[in-house]
Amino acid sequence: MAVIGRIRKRVGLLIAFVGISMLLFILGDLVTSNTGLLHRNSDVVGVIGGEKVRYSEFEKRVEQMTENYKLNTRSENIDQNTQDMLREQAWGMFVNENTLGKEYKKLGLSCSPEELYEMCTGPNAHQQVKQAFTDPKTNVFDPNAVIKFLKDLPNREESVQRQWKQFEDAIRDERIANKYKDLIKAGLFVTSDEAKRAYEEAQRTASIRFVRLDYNTIPDSTVKLEDSDLRNYYNANQNKYKQAETMRKIEYVAFDVQPSAEDRQKVNEWVMKKKEEFAQSANPASFVAANSDSPFDSTYHAKGTKPNLDTLFNSPIGTLIGPYDEMGVLKLSKSVAEKFVSDSVKARHILIKIENNDTTKAMALADSLKGALKKGAKFADLATRFSTDQGSAAKGGDLGWFKQGTMVKPFNDACFDGKKGDMPIVISQFGVHLIEVMEKGAASRQIQIATVDRKVEPSQKTYDEIFNKANQFAATNNTAELFDSAVVKEGLNKRIADNIRETDKNVPGLESPRELVRWAYSAKKGDVSKAFTFGDKYVVAHLTDIKEKGILPMEEVIDQVTSEARKAKKAEMLIEKINAAGAANVDALANKLNVTAGDADNISFVNPYIPGIGNEMNVVGTIFGMKAAQMSKPLKGDNGVTVVFVKSFKEPAPTTDYSANIKQVSDQRKSRSDYELQNALKEKANVEDNRGKFY
Repeated sequence: MAVIGRIRKRVGLLIAFVGISMLLFILGDLVTSNTGLLHRNSDVVGVIGGEKVRYSEFEKRVEQMTENYKLNTRSENIDQNTQDMLREQAWGMFVNENTLGKEYKKLGLSCSPEELYEMCTGPNAHQQVKQAFTDPKTNVFDPNAVIKFLKDLPNREESVQRQWKQFEDAIRDERIANKYKDLIKAGLFVTSDEAKRAYEEAQRTASIRFVRLDYNTIPDSTVKLEDSDLRNYYNANQNKYKQAETMRKIEYVAFDVQPSAEDRQKVNEWVMKKKEEFAQSANPASFVAANSDSPFDSTYHAKGTKPNLDTLFNSPIGTLIGPYDEMGVLKLSKSVAEKFVSDSVKARHILIKIENNDTTKAMALADSLKGALKKGAKFADLATRFSTDQGSAAKGGDLGWFKQGTMVKPFNDACFDGKKGDMPIVISQFGVHLIEVMEKGAASRQIQIATVDRKVEPSQKTYDEIFNKANQFAATNNTAELFDSAVVKEGLNKRIADNIRETDKNVPGLESPRELVRWAYSAKKGDVSKAFTFGDKYVVAHLTDIKEKGILPMEEVIDQVTSEARKAKKAEMLIEKINAAGAANVDALANKLNVTAGDADNISFVNPYIPGIGNEMNVVGTIFGMKAAQMSKPLKGDNGVTVVFVKSFKEPAPTTDYSANIKQVSDQRKSRSDYELQNALKEKANVEDNRGKFY
């Protein structure tokens, strides 16, 4: 069964591997809620390369993946994040099948049964197979164990057969994908001219003298832009405003539900009633268990570790104080016991991991090691050999000095309750510990404190009042103008959430806001929502902008267009100023412009950075198109206008061996090929993702 466990783990790893490669196709996140089906009157979850993915087939695959996940992880239930992940992987599989899958079929790529068998039993077996069938004692892969497992497979449980089938399918799909990737990479070629150019671009450097005028030398207020300037800039640079997917922008106000004065008064009355009962209680631990929001704390505390409770350390045992407030929680605290405890302990341990839930086996090893220590074995030697806590094992198990509460409770209690030289064996979430208490610090008085607490929470009445307030706001202020006016009038904090995708499941500041995202994609620009409930908030939103896929209208990007057009206008003004100076060289130009000329050396074509100027790709590109002793015209850059004089070029050493450059360029292309290929196929398939309407 140990092999089955390892196979189960490998299935999960391989599915995750395939899932990660598929995620290169996915831009949006998923959330779960199946209300969109009837609302949209459609069963098409998406369209990939003209192929429709129906809701029923998508859900069927998700259900299969969910059952497989439960089987592989031995869990009955899965959380929301895991469900989202499985839906994401399911969608990735559909995208994969209708993009890469079609390419595989066109090329006739496959993985034969003989090849699959070789991947499981051959000398170059798949790495996951090797890991699953490696003898833990010898750490050597045993192909005979695989053969025996396969022969026995028809007689094993159906779940085991299904898991192995998943395992085979995963490594088969991986092999086919790798064949395709290898074909693409094998088709990439670097010519000798390309290699030579790469060598020269990397090795050739320039030294320049320059004059620069920054855009920020011209105040924005002095730059007058006409509508034609904005329109011309927008028309000439439309690709800057191209959007890959639809987005929404909302503004919203949140009505937080906070406890009212009446809520606090009721809790205070309850606590005061319990105070007398608590004072008379003969069994404080039971009283806390029956009445407090928090469980009884059996820890002993030193003076100074509980700043709000210093009074108890200076008073007789049985003293009760309160009620007092700690972050919205009303508390009563009573000292119930005292003892003298060391403030710190020095200890070492040997940690034994519990394998396959076999605690008895781990305990037996701990007992055996303890016996060996009593017979004279050295603790450090045994810790180095047997402890799975690698950090302390390297130091002979030594943990050094630590204070009360530093370690997990079973370990902590064994050390602080024991005496120097004790060797207790305890179990924690990390495994079985064989401990030796080496030294103990000076003892000090510590007390045990019983605390009854009750959190001050909003009542149903308070929730109803805030909900009614939010509903009234939404009903009264149901237009964009009224919404904005009411926000100002009532002094509300308006928040903005921009670039919301249809499949998004997060909105900053809100808990599980999926319903709000769906509303944003069904509403019209300017609409005001109803009051939504998100945790302890009621939220009313206003849809302020809809950005459709493709090139955005100028009106939607007017701020960006204005900023860039203003920069372009400044460039024109600075170029005109430089040309009017009419200087024959850089130093004369700097003198006329009343600026200082600068020098920069070791400029490389492959690096757009120029010392004293910054990153300027246009300037660097122009430099390497010039000749030595040549002066440029004014060059428009990202942050200013520059005039360059090329003092000299340092040419690379002559060579006829460009093999290193061929390899470098080839490796760069190969490293990008998987990502760029998948993006190209996805773009060609014109993927339409409608999952946000369903989940």
